[in-house]
Order: sequence, then C-alpha cells, then structure tokens
Amino acid sequence: MKKFLFATVLALMLSVQSFCSAATIDSDCFNGDDKMIYPVVCVGDAAIDKKINVAIIAEIDRFVTGVYHGAQSIDAEVADIRTNFEIGSNNAGNTVILSIILTESWYYKGAAHPATLQHALNFNTSSGELMGDDYLTDIGECIDRASFIASVEKALIAHCKREGIELFNDALPLKQLPENFYWDENLHLHFIFQHYEVAPYAAGIIDVDLNS
Repeated sequence: MKKFLFATVLALMLSVQSFCSAATIDSDCFNGDDKMIYPVVCVGDAAIDKKINVAIIAEIDRFVTGVYHGAQSIDAEVADIRTNFEIGSNNAGNTVILSIILTESWYYKGAAHPATLQHALNFNTSSGELMGDDYLTDIGECIDRASFIASVEKALIAHCKREGIELFNDALPLKQLPENFYWDENLHLHFIFQHYEVAPYAAGIIDVDLNS
C-alpha cells in the first residue's frame, strides 16, 4: 500500500516540469460573516487561482444552502452556522497537491448538539482541477478498488484500536471508500469518517492516516 501511495505522489511530482512553489493561502469571510471563514488561494497564475477559488466558494455556498434548506424542511431555526479550514498538503515535496480541509458546523435551535463535518478539497495546482478518487486508483501502480478499500478498512481498525473507539456493529466490512480524503504535509494519505458514519457521535470525526 505504501508503495502505491509513493507511486501516486511520484506521478504528481513528475507532472511538474519545473520547481513548484507552495501556494499562498489567505482567508476571507463569506458574505461578510466573521464566523464563515474560508481560504483564498494564490498559486501565481490568475486562471488557476480563479478555478480553485471558485470551487472553494461553491462548496461554502453548497453547505450554507443545504443547512437552510434542511432547517426549512423540518421547520427549524438556524441558531448558528460557521466554517473554518486547515491546510493538509501545500505542494509538499514539490508536488502539485494542495489539500484543504473545510470544517463546516451548524446548529438548529433545540437540537441536542451542533452538527459538524469535514469536507476535503484536493487541488492539482498546475491545472486548478479538483482531484477526485480516481487519483487514488488510476495513478502509479494499478491496484484494484476492492484491495484499496480493504487497506483503508485495516487502517481504520488499527486507528480505532489505538484510540479506544468502538465501531458500529455494521460498520465493517467497508463497502466503499469514504468520500473525503486529503494528503498531509508529509504526503500521508488520510481518509475522513464523519460523525455517525462508522462510530457513535462521541467518537468524533475520525481521521485515518493510511501511513501510520
């Protein structure tokens, strides 16, 4: 598995013909709301910058729209809504990988607790394109999807054992890859399991490092 991940990253490194400097990351507030923080990316090419930043704004807009539509469908009041972000990989090792992890939280008045999820956006900074899960299975060595899912499952079990997290009875075997993944500054690949996806709310959002 680690050999495959290295091959994936190597392929991305070789896609850059010259030295690829890290992107500059600033922040801004969505619609002037200081609780709605999002990243503003600059890689030094106006067209690529626009493509990346439009995708980020689209995700924030999708989140906000979804929260208010959800509130309307259950006749609830949105008491709080907020976003923040962190950077996983910012062209680490001279790759073209920029990984952004958006934390999106909301609270409906009267609910037992706020809801929070993490949404990862991975960009190829040489093109501005979002990197889907085809980057995990179609670059570098050829590895079948079932084997890849099995590797993620093994890493999840090991992570939960270390952290004392009890998985839901029907959490395993994994039937598909988690929707959200990112690379960190050491080019380790992480998968994100949201609240209630494989474990109780108290377990929090589970971040599994495939290289650990």
